[in-house]
Amino acid sequence: MLVHKKQELYVYEQEAASPAPRPVQKVDKRLRVKCLTLVAIAILMAAVITIQRAAIVQAGYDLVKLKGQVAKIEKENELLRLDIAKLKSPQRIEEIATKELGMVVPKNAYYASAVMSASNEDQPVAATNAGITEKILSAIKVNKAEASKGR
Repeated sequence: MLVHKKQELYVYEQEAASPAPRPVQKVDKRLRVKCLTLVAIAILMAAVITIQRAAIVQAGYDLVKLKGQVAKIEKENELLRLDIAKLKSPQRIEEIATKELGMVVPKNAYYASAVMSASNEDQPVAATNAGITEKILSAIKVNKAEASKGR
């Protein structure tokens, strides 16, 4: 019988060539800190600029809003001035006095003067007229003073 001879096969494995050892570089911590600081400063500056721009835009909106309010109030003020002028008109006052208060417009108006000439002082009637004139003028002054207190 034939015997089979064992053959020894040699299998050669290739070993992976290890790369040449590189010199290990030390990490420069100062450079990293500087870079991080630079990035942080850049981010902070961008945030500050953004906040400033937002504040400027908001101030612009507020300004436009206030200008609108000013225009509205000025228009309202002008309408109130017109109403005041209408209320102060002599025709309106006369109408209220005649219709509501029952007053009558005098047909003849007499005016007295406080200044008397030297020739009229000799007459006794002039002294009486002067007393009446003073009373009328003092009454008018009192009424004017009372009317001005309400304003």
